[in-house]
Amino acid sequence: MSHNTVLLTGGTGSLGASILAQLISKGHSVTAVIRSIKKSASFLTKQYASQVNSGQLKLVEVPDMTVPHAFDDLVKTVDAIIHVATPLADSDFQRTIINATLAINENIFAASLKAPSVKRIIITGSIVSTMNLPDTLFRPITVSADDYSTITNEQGLSSLPAAYQYAKTSSEKKAWEFIKTTKPSFDLVVLLAPAITGKCIQEGFAPSKTALGGMAEIYQNVFDVETPGLVFPFVMDVEDVASIHVKSLDLKVPGNERYLFHSSHPQDSAEVAKKIREEYPQLRNRVPEVGEDRAESPVKVKVDTSKSDRVFGGPWKDWWESAKDTVDDIIKFEK
Repeated sequence: MSHNTVLLTGGTGSLGASILAQLISKGHSVTAVIRSIKKSASFLTKQYASQVNSGQLKLVEVPDMTVPHAFDDLVKTVDAIIHVATPLADSDFQRTIINATLAINENIFAASLKAPSVKRIIITGSIVSTMNLPDTLFRPITVSADDYSTITNEQGLSSLPAAYQYAKTSSEKKAWEFIKTTKPSFDLVVLLAPAITGKCIQEGFAPSKTALGGMAEIYQNVFDVETPGLVFPFVMDVEDVASIHVKSLDLKVPGNERYLFHSSHPQDSAEVAKKIREEYPQLRNRVPEVGEDRAESPVKVKVDTSKSDRVFGGPWKDWWESAKDTVDDIIKFEK
């Protein structure tokens, strides 16, 4: 794969930080969009000092990506865009998450239409855009990249996870509508990422029981509870998810496609709890014991990853090795 010049959003987040590291290591030139130079530049310039000095990594401040024309100047010299950033907030979900997600996408597409150099846009979508949660999890069906959630705007206002799901689903549908009607010179790849586990290299990372995602789900549903709670079963290590993003830069990867993927073994909270108690005896007072007579997991749905498997290969990191990295982070950052 030749070296690309990539515009990256969300490079200071958990997934984005791993994508940035892999882009740099593979020789790509990166323009990283960050919300605050004051907050993030010192860490990134220290982490990637030689790349910043050589011009391989450029840091550009965009405080509000929802502002029209926010990307117009930034895309003029890039040939690919990896859009990872997802706005999240605790209130006013319509404005801060749903509308904002759509506005950022629209700004990226509008800018790219005026930038002949752009050949591909890669968007971090979500596996939840293929499901109606939680009902789909408990049905004996197979979900594929051809499926879409039917969540409504009204349902999306009920909670943060619902707002995230609706924002991801509705903005993706709009993106495909744009591609169909506009027929731009660039193509689109949407990566329907599962819940993400593993080691976080994000600046200022701290474990949280209220955040979204696979890392937080382990912390919330396995630690300091009487019985393990239900965790989203389809997961992948953060480094593997990042790798799929970087591989998607290769134009040999078919464009104008959705790709659905996860590591081969669905994650079960009781299984996580059992493994933690076995390998981390110091945590037995915080992680509940699970008896051999425990009820079978209620999750029945299966996910068809055959298209992604053909295109991106593998193998992917073992689910427990990835979960262990999350546990290690929890132990490390709680201190």
